[in-house]
Amino acid sequence: MSTTPRKLMCFCYSGGERMANADGSLGKYMGGVSEATVIEDGISFEELVVKICSRMDMSPDGKSLFYSTSKDKSKHLHMRDVDGVSMMFYLNEDEVDIFVEEETLANTPKECNISSRYKWFFFL
Repeated sequence: MSTTPRKLMCFCYSGGERMANADGSLGKYMGGVSEATVIEDGISFEELVVKICSRMDMSPDGKSLFYSTSKDKSKHLHMRDVDGVSMMFYLNEDEVDIFVEEETLANTPKECNISSRYKWFFFL
């Protein structure tokens, strides 16, 4: 017996601004454009970026994706890879808000550099 893949209704937003509430939490998204699409569990990060950007009629190059959770719409989590896609499905039930932004220094993943003064030794 096969099971059908879980689906999420995605409300996609771009070109607007995430407004801050008085307490500093993220509030409504103002301005920009919005679209909707459905995705299935198992979609790769690259496929998701292309699908959303195609739906919004924009190039996927240089874009960062953020999503909210069904428990707390004021938190926007940065999606960077397939683990982020899996977490988005885990944290949402039937629908999700996805925000598409131009990559900037503020939202681009940073490389992790380990200082040369730390040495790792492995004993067998």
